[in-house]
Amino acid sequence: MKCRSIGIIVLVALGVVCSSLKAFAQQNSIVSFFPTIEHLESNGAAEGYYFMGSKGLTATGASHYIAIIDNYGTPIFFRKMKKATSSVCLLPDGRIAYLNGVPRKLFILNDWLTPVETLSIEEVKPNGHDWDVDINGNVVLMGEVSSVKDMSQLIEGGNVQAEILDLVVQEFDRDFNLLHNWSSADHFDLFDGNDNSPYLDYTEEQLDYVHANAISIDTDTSYLISCRHMDEITKIDRRTGELIWRLGGKNNQFEFVNDELGFSHQHSVRALPNGHILLFDNGNLHAEKISSAVEYEIDEMNKTATLVKRFYRNPTVYSNHQGTTQRIHNGNTIINWGPYWPSLTEFNPDGSPALEWDFTKHSFCPRIEKYIWETKVFSSSSDSITFGTWESDTLTQSLWFKNNSPDSIQITTVESRTENFGINTMLPVLLVSGDSVKLDFWFNSGNSETGYFDDVLTIACDTEEQRIARQVKVNGRKSDNISPVAQLVSGQSNVALNEKIRIQLSEKIQLINGGELNYESIDAFVEVRKNNIAGELIPCNAVISADKTLVTIVPDEELKIGTVYFVQLKSGLSDFAGNELSVFTAQFSTTITSAGSNKNNAGLEVYPNPVKDRLMVTVSNESDGFTYQIINGNGAVVINDSVYGAMRYAEIDLSKLPGGIYLFIAHTTNNSYAKKIVKY
Repeated sequence: MKCRSIGIIVLVALGVVCSSLKAFAQQNSIVSFFPTIEHLESNGAAEGYYFMGSKGLTATGASHYIAIIDNYGTPIFFRKMKKATSSVCLLPDGRIAYLNGVPRKLFILNDWLTPVETLSIEEVKPNGHDWDVDINGNVVLMGEVSSVKDMSQLIEGGNVQAEILDLVVQEFDRDFNLLHNWSSADHFDLFDGNDNSPYLDYTEEQLDYVHANAISIDTDTSYLISCRHMDEITKIDRRTGELIWRLGGKNNQFEFVNDELGFSHQHSVRALPNGHILLFDNGNLHAEKISSAVEYEIDEMNKTATLVKRFYRNPTVYSNHQGTTQRIHNGNTIINWGPYWPSLTEFNPDGSPALEWDFTKHSFCPRIEKYIWETKVFSSSSDSITFGTWESDTLTQSLWFKNNSPDSIQITTVESRTENFGINTMLPVLLVSGDSVKLDFWFNSGNSETGYFDDVLTIACDTEEQRIARQVKVNGRKSDNISPVAQLVSGQSNVALNEKIRIQLSEKIQLINGGELNYESIDAFVEVRKNNIAGELIPCNAVISADKTLVTIVPDEELKIGTVYFVQLKSGLSDFAGNELSVFTAQFSTTITSAGSNKNNAGLEVYPNPVKDRLMVTVSNESDGFTYQIINGNGAVVINDSVYGAMRYAEIDLSKLPGGIYLFIAHTTNNSYAKKIVKY
């Protein structure tokens, strides 16, 4: 794939990121510091932008940053930072705030994206995990204090001078006056910590028995804290400091309904507008180590916590630390998987993936959230351009851009994701404070036979240290009387049992009445049947890609070995010129081996999963060793080896295998075990 530039033209396909080329753009190094984002899924994510700041860097020469990035991975605000940054959020009044520096302070940016205020917790060591703000501008910050205790008097083997870490929460008003000061030492017992936690040993020199990692303002009179090493969510009265209730852990006051799993070593507790709570369940102490986002309906009167939904990735992810979740404006749920692959998943309400990114090869952001936002530094006369119908000549339209900031700026760069739109005006263009300038844009359908084109232009002010940009939606048409064509791209034989079924369209499609196809409406047009076209209907969930050209179908249950399946796209779909998509039917058959089955996992531990280089395997219920194979998605055995004698453990080198989905199978004298693994 080639990248063609007018200003900067960037083409992005699923799983592919093209490098930016510059034509009529000022050369600025800031672009080279952007994280390279791999798009694993792109199925029509919610409107808005991801707010993020780097805590860890994995790429050579990378710089810490704060960033606001669109669904396609294009930054509309990016600033190089000297130190690690976390918890970048949008305040109720539209300003941006984040934690930065050593020790951590809360920085607030004004409308021109300049830091104007800072706030730090008073007289104690700051806790940089989290903070929150209410609609009145009151801020809650976390910190910690330490004290020395002779633990030998309380526990055998205890340290005579153990350092005890306690949580402190301070609340400030919008003028940064300290209102309340709360300490866990006044309300928790030292032995409230989970004795089974891998991070807590009561005989060690330092005892972090609470390890608070999240705080969320619940109501005008309460807030929630996540106590990771206690496996507890605690609700606290903001006025009195008294504990209102305790969910999970040794002091649990609730009955869990429809949820035998609960949560373990959680992060990112959030109070939802409907009174529910949402949290990221790391799952450290679950029998099967899998991480998820969990929503509970809380009945404070009857003390019940009813599971509403648990969001798992498929295949699953285990984040033994870090991780956050957020419920956004349209009901989607975002999970940031911490430093693990993949970096981010946005789920539709039904649990299907709306978008998935990975940038672990560049950096790690401890908190990623999504908001509707646009810069106030400069504005445009419209946020969209409709070019009309192309016949033979390039079409042009103009927009005015105004500098609203007190300083001069330069528009240096225009980015597009396709080759059909660009800018005629020579860049850079200087804009002094209060001034306006007209920029001329073009549309050309090129050699395309399809009839509808849309894109987003990113108009940016790039310097050596930052980008400030705003986006303009563009669209145009071309006469088109050719119907779209569908093709099965998942393979027709020897299909893995856990493989997703993908149907590629030759052009963007919609409902024949002009309605939009999305994750909800596409299901009505998809059927998967077993053995023949009129056979057993297989329950499944379908999504349509963001560009409306790829349908992905995921059966509710794993496919059966050596079986023929028929997949169909039914009538009622068309392209954007009204040309109807004919009913599409295709068939495929699954592998005839057991390379997809997953019948018995009891006693099998496979970790980390996803895995980069070294896979650790334990078969705990056996005593005579085992043989094992690793099978790729095409059913081929890529590793075949044995563990002899009384050994129940293997460390397997996967560094030479390409990234992808594999199946680990172990055979013992009495049992067989199987587990899906992801190599990145």
